[in-house]
Formats: sequence, C-alpha cells, structure tokens
Amino acid sequence: MFVLATCLLTACSSDDDNDNTQPTPLYDNFVVDEQYTTTQENGLTIRRDESGRVTTIDALQAWQDDYNFLEALKKAPTSFEDISYLYPLSEGNEIRLTRTGENPALKDYPDYPQYYEEYSQYYKDVLVVGFSKRIHYFLLPEGKRMSYAIFGPVIDVRNLNTKPGITEKQARQVLANYLNVKRDDSWPCQLQIREYSTRKDGKIQRDVRLVYFIEGPLAPTEPGVFYYIAPQYHAAIDAHTGQLITISS
Repeated sequence: MFVLATCLLTACSSDDDNDNTQPTPLYDNFVVDEQYTTTQENGLTIRRDESGRVTTIDALQAWQDDYNFLEALKKAPTSFEDISYLYPLSEGNEIRLTRTGENPALKDYPDYPQYYEEYSQYYKDVLVVGFSKRIHYFLLPEGKRMSYAIFGPVIDVRNLNTKPGITEKQARQVLANYLNVKRDDSWPCQLQIREYSTRKDGKIQRDVRLVYFIEGPLAPTEPGVFYYIAPQYHAAIDAHTGQLITISS
C-alpha cells in the first residue's frame, strides 16, 4: 500500500506525547509506469527512463558463444570511472563506493570468478535514495571487466536545503498520529533525499525532497497468510514541513 498524505503543521509543532493531530491522507498514487528506451552506444546496451537518465548498462552482447563472450568481456569497461560520463552530477552531488563483494562463479565459466561494487549518491553528505548502483565484474587474468550494471538513475538534486525544519522525534510523532498509536522513539529514523514521480497531462513530474525515512511498528497481518518477513510500516516525512509523503507496509 502506498499513499501520499498531508500533515497539519500543528502535528509537528511539539514533541509533546499528547499532540495527536492526525494527518489527512490524500490517497494519490505517486508510483508511475515509466517508459524506457534502449540504445547501443560505444559497445554498451544502455537503458534510459523518460527523462533520459541512464538506469541499466549491459556490456556484453554475446552470452551464447564462449569465444564471443570472452572477446566482448575483454573490451568491456574496467571501472565505474569508465562509464561515469553517463551519470552527470550537478553541484553538491557525489558518487561514493559503499560496498564490494564476491559473487559465485557462473556454472558455464568456473575459471572466471565474479565481483561486484556498490555505489551510492550523496548530496552534501545526505544519502540520495534511488541511485544505488551495483556493478558486476568478471575477474580475468587481464583484470576486472564489467558485465552489467543495475542502476537507478542519478537524481537531479539542486539547491536543496539539507537542514531539517523538524526533529526526528517530531517526525515519529507524525507517523504515530497517522497510525493512531503511541510514538516509539526507538523506531529507526534516517535523514534522506528522495525523489517522487507523478504523471500530469501525460508527462512525468519529479519532486525531490529532504525526508526522514522511518521504520515504524509492525503492520497487521492477514490470517492464514505466510509472511517470510513480518510486514512493517515505512514512512517518509518531509523534514522541512512535517508533511507525510508516503507510507507503506
């Protein structure tokens, strides 16, 4: 379940536990079906969203034939720097390497172990959710070679005030009011930047906001339904205004 909701500012004006003004949900769906295009550029298969932003890169064109596969792999990019030109950044933004690891070797290519790197976007040291790139490599005797990259687009963050106007406690109170439960200050809460997309008159509208992303209480379950992971409420609260942007479970 996803909803957009508006929080009365009075709900964010105090840390008082007795402040239980309930936000008024708008129930507008912010998720849109993007139309993607795929092109061949410099030996890469590149997928872009409706705004022209790169989302996925495939560096290999011939998986069925070992000889072609290896030849293609040897010509593939060797690092994120080789493809960084596809991800232009405005002032204040940066891409950081956040994690590396090993993947098991493919059954058909046991002599070529796999490796991955994960990258995240930051704006003035605040995490920008939505980019989160994972690049997969094969490790050849000549060095690592990129096979494919599963990305979200670079979010265009410009002139965004990263100083919150409300506290974490006030943000948790907004969620508590919406759910009609007592606020729990142990709910994990992180300051983030998120982009929300809607469609108006057939065109995509992008809205970038500084939010508190909160992992709230467990959500109700349906009898007889098996849950691999217990459902939990997650909410994004506008860190400037206290508006309840999204809530899901």
